[in-house]
Amino acid sequence: MEEKIITLVVLSFEKAHILKSLLEAEGIECFLENTNLIQGAVSTGVKVNISEIHLEKAMPVLESMMQEELEPVEVENIPPRILLPIDFSEYSKKAAQFALDWAQELEAELTVFHTYFNPIISTMPFSDTFAYEVNTEEMVMELEEKAGEGMEEMKAYLNKINEQLDNPVSIKMELVKGIAEDEIVKYSKVYRPLVIIMGTRGADRKATDLIGSVTAEVMEAAKVPVLAIPENFEYSGLGGLKKVLYATDFQEADFRSLEKLELLIRPLNMEVTCGHVSSKEHSQWDEVRMAGLKEHIKSNYNEELVKCDLIEHEDLFVGIESYVRDNSIDMLSFTRRRRNLISKIINPNLAKKMLFHSTTPLLVFND
Repeated sequence: MEEKIITLVVLSFEKAHILKSLLEAEGIECFLENTNLIQGAVSTGVKVNISEIHLEKAMPVLESMMQEELEPVEVENIPPRILLPIDFSEYSKKAAQFALDWAQELEAELTVFHTYFNPIISTMPFSDTFAYEVNTEEMVMELEEKAGEGMEEMKAYLNKINEQLDNPVSIKMELVKGIAEDEIVKYSKVYRPLVIIMGTRGADRKATDLIGSVTAEVMEAAKVPVLAIPENFEYSGLGGLKKVLYATDFQEADFRSLEKLELLIRPLNMEVTCGHVSSKEHSQWDEVRMAGLKEHIKSNYNEELVKCDLIEHEDLFVGIESYVRDNSIDMLSFTRRRRNLISKIINPNLAKKMLFHSTTPLLVFND
């Protein structure tokens, strides 16, 4: 019987090679796909493939490598900051204008962040498979030059808007080389912004546009809130944002997320609805839990701006989409629960599903 080959995981070039070494040390044969760096493996990712019969043995190795430190991010006594990763696309510009407007309302510093890919991985041994007929040093210089030009154009674009504001925003520009999602998360741990704002495209768009898929990865790894601005979102200024739906599951993390949400949208006077998708089977219990949430809101928030609602539907995703559409919701927010790696692979989370199918800005908190 022929062995079935499966993709264990999709990683950056460096991490894929590290995992390959770890698997082979355990006697698990594997091979990589999409390792052609010249053709943009950054945006597509490198596939780590193994035989299906080795899956059970490979999972502990993968989980061990991917295990993250869960230290909390403290934001007390830090001036308000917004981090804006960009890739110079049109939807990246839309996110930039959104971020600039929000930074003004929050009286926050705005850091524009771009990562250009460095194809030279000096720590990785190359076999005969990796033969490049290009001068890598010249390629790095060219990539850096193009990235620099893009940053100058973005700086000019934002400065032009900034000059027209009553209270201009302090803008910083950061250009680094590396893997986009890794560098964004790494920088956010040091910079500690109130929120990361990113433009995003639909899943069916061209692979050369970077930020769409990177946004999903940053949502998975960042310890701070991430706001995704969809490509097809019609932005006409922050004044057009009136309602936000926070999808609650009545977990303790929701109370922490609501505090952060209130801080972020306080200058905008947006109406917050704490909504929970409830099936008929759980409706009575959900009503009891919603009553408890209402009491918490009554004690801690302005009831005119924060309300609660049960969304009756058997399907979580469809229920939220319908509520957003029927109630003219301008922003959707919820907390992404940390789950083990196996459940992530089997059940793609709601954040990714909404990210690639929605035209509504998506603000995701991490538990």
